[in-house]
Amino acid sequence: MKKKIYSLLSVFVVVMAMVAPVSAGGAVKLSSVSFRLGSLIADGTLTGLGRTDVSVIIEASGIPAITCINQGRNLVPGQSYPKVSASGTQILDGDSSVRKNGKSPFGVETVDPETIPWDEAGCPNANWTGHIDFIFWTDASISVYSESTQALLLKKEYVCTTTLTSVSCTPK
Repeated sequence: MKKKIYSLLSVFVVVMAMVAPVSAGGAVKLSSVSFRLGSLIADGTLTGLGRTDVSVIIEASGIPAITCINQGRNLVPGQSYPKVSASGTQILDGDSSVRKNGKSPFGVETVDPETIPWDEAGCPNANWTGHIDFIFWTDASISVYSESTQALLLKKEYVCTTTLTSVSCTPK
């Protein structure tokens, strides 16, 4: 009797250990990722998703170009360039018509900060606001989470180089 209980318990443990990978469709992989400006936008394809609902999150940081603006709408360049961060999320539905054989395209974009405190921006005094005109992205990461369990399925980190017209990000 004890042997039967241990056998059943062993089978139960093995089945439970397999539930998470099977529900996510196996090893989630990222392919054909490209980055572009708008804010910072990542487009690509995820594979190995099965029918699992997932969140694709982009997190990025960079150096802003800042203009200081006062109540009279006078403009002066900011004198400080602190690193700023931004993120964005896209949810990919497991039952989506674009998902084929566990493969799904994505396009996720950061929601960028528009202002920065006057003292961090290097503005003359508290009557000024630091307005972020552009961000020169230096780092980014793409993470994929299971919506049902919040388990991290994939994380890729990138180093970015930004000009006024383009961005290029390569894996770390």
